[in-house]
Amino acid sequence: MHESRDSTPNPVSKLLPSRPFLYIALVYLLGLLFFALMRLLFLANFTQLIEHEPLTEIAKAFAIGVRFDQIIILYILLPLLLVIPWTGLRRSLVRWLTLIYLGLLFSVTYLLLISDIRFYAKFGSHLNFLAYEYIGEGDEFWNQILSDPGFAVSIPVWLLASTLFVVFVRILLHKTDRWPDRRSWLGQSVWVVMLLVLFVLGIRGGTGLAPIDWGEAYFSRNAFLNQLALNGVYTLARNFTERDGDLRLSTMRESERYPFVDIHEGLTVVQKVLHQPGDTWLQPQRGIHRATGQPPSPLLFKPNVIVVLMESWAARNTGVLGSPHNLTPHFDSWAPRGILFKHFFASGIRTSFGLPAVLGSYPSLPGRSIMGRYDASHPFTTLSEILNEGGYHNAFVYGGDLAFDNIEGFFRAKQYDRFVGENDFRPDQAFSKWGIPDHELFDRAASLIDSLPRPFQMTILTLSNHEPYDLPDSSVQKFFDDADSSKVFNAQLYADYCLGVFLRRLQDKRIFDSTIVVITADHARYDVSRLVLDPETFRIPLLILGPPEMVTLGHVVAAAGSQTDILPTVMGLLGGEYRHSSWGRDLLRLEENDPGFAMINAADRIGCVTRDYFYLEWLGRQTSLYEYRSLRSDPIDITDQRFEEFHESQCRTRAFMQLAEQLSQVRATPSPAAAE
Repeated sequence: MHESRDSTPNPVSKLLPSRPFLYIALVYLLGLLFFALMRLLFLANFTQLIEHEPLTEIAKAFAIGVRFDQIIILYILLPLLLVIPWTGLRRSLVRWLTLIYLGLLFSVTYLLLISDIRFYAKFGSHLNFLAYEYIGEGDEFWNQILSDPGFAVSIPVWLLASTLFVVFVRILLHKTDRWPDRRSWLGQSVWVVMLLVLFVLGIRGGTGLAPIDWGEAYFSRNAFLNQLALNGVYTLARNFTERDGDLRLSTMRESERYPFVDIHEGLTVVQKVLHQPGDTWLQPQRGIHRATGQPPSPLLFKPNVIVVLMESWAARNTGVLGSPHNLTPHFDSWAPRGILFKHFFASGIRTSFGLPAVLGSYPSLPGRSIMGRYDASHPFTTLSEILNEGGYHNAFVYGGDLAFDNIEGFFRAKQYDRFVGENDFRPDQAFSKWGIPDHELFDRAASLIDSLPRPFQMTILTLSNHEPYDLPDSSVQKFFDDADSSKVFNAQLYADYCLGVFLRRLQDKRIFDSTIVVITADHARYDVSRLVLDPETFRIPLLILGPPEMVTLGHVVAAAGSQTDILPTVMGLLGGEYRHSSWGRDLLRLEENDPGFAMINAADRIGCVTRDYFYLEWLGRQTSLYEYRSLRSDPIDITDQRFEEFHESQCRTRAFMQLAEQLSQVRATPSPAAAE
């Protein structure tokens, strides 16, 4: 057994580092190695995003990444630095507690880093507050995890990484056994102080006045390389500790976000953006509530309205919108029979954002969905509320759990008279983890139509076009390999087939003579790209069918629009005056030279798409302007060349998002809509 003290009388030797400091240094280096391996694994999953990048740029991302990795590692090692220099590592209990502590903390870290890969594939961002929201969804959270195609691979990789790390830290314990636990109390104290200083500098990222922030990772025009330099543990922790940082960030309380402009200035900008002929602002100093006057309906009766929201239906998989894969033959065949919107975008990346956008004309904002905020005012009027005043019966049909995303709780207060959910189907009709397959859902909806009072508004929300992309049978399957893209394509074929059958049933009922049918998506399937926010992953179909007196057959709208425009566009087709608080416009009444606009959001990234440009803002970090047509090839920031367009887009986007947030806050005075 070795002595715990150095017996040499040389005073200098008493100031040399002892075993605890050597061990901490070696674990630090081991941690950096494992983080680098995790970053390499992250890179391996997205190699398509760096096909033309030189090796030196990739190496630079890894080098910058060390600064962010060491923050996590040093935080983990900090308690050891404060304890083991005084207890030593000779005692068996101390060694076992050290191994358990390191194994547990680093194992959790590796689990987060591996989860970060799947999270990035789904949302195009490292771990952030959305991960916390998913955990709060209970069974739906586990459905998301278990249906992820990478789950089966991720768990063994995590277990392997955790096991190897524990093995190595135990080996390091034995390899440092010959070093003394303490040379002198003075030397021990000096080294603790010195390392504490180094730890603080490492955690801060340097000696500057401000600690390191994610902006330090932005060294390349390739957005993915910038993300490669970060790690998901850092971004998740940073996301929940930013209350002393930029108040616009998405994790802040709603009342603390967006100090861009004065609220009255924001009102002026937004009212100018939304105003159309026939609009009268009812409370111009308080909100966007307005009366819209328009010619009466050409019909002598009130037509029914059916809104179909297809789960994760993306424009890039839709033939009539440019897909080469022939995945939507039924939708494509119906497109010439109605009005097709070719430059149309989802507001957000989840159903809980798509529903308020489509049915309430309210945009997606960073942070929690308005559907889940019990303490929020609702600065909008839903389609169901407007139609209820006109004598409509409102029904909501969904094949899943109506408690998911607070669907029933939210819309029951919005004048929906009837709800059909998973519990209203037979147990044997449920097929996947999510609930009822689309063909059963549409069959129930078609049958329900016969019993609904006229006029009615029916909202149908599907769910089959979602992970794990299970099919009830192989009747429409065209792709038989196990590739992820094949599963997505087959699910799209199935969803399109079910939609086609439903539309034919409506045709057989001759309901098109008295009904407006709106077909769109709740959101698109989010794919990663070179941009931190790519509008192409938000582009979705919008097709409106209906009586020829109202719907111009074969009409194509090229102006940009979003889900928030659906409500005023439908009300425009119905005709007559109505009151509303829409955050969109009637796309069929745009002036000829109006390029349109669509506000999009994913976590703390917001953007504004027009026919010609795309403005991108990563809150607190990045602002850019791109030519829209360049996004598919080589996105180039043209802010300097088009500064006037950049400034206009920035003002509009910031005012729009800020005002939507501010008006959703609980206030002593009533909201504009409630005051009526």
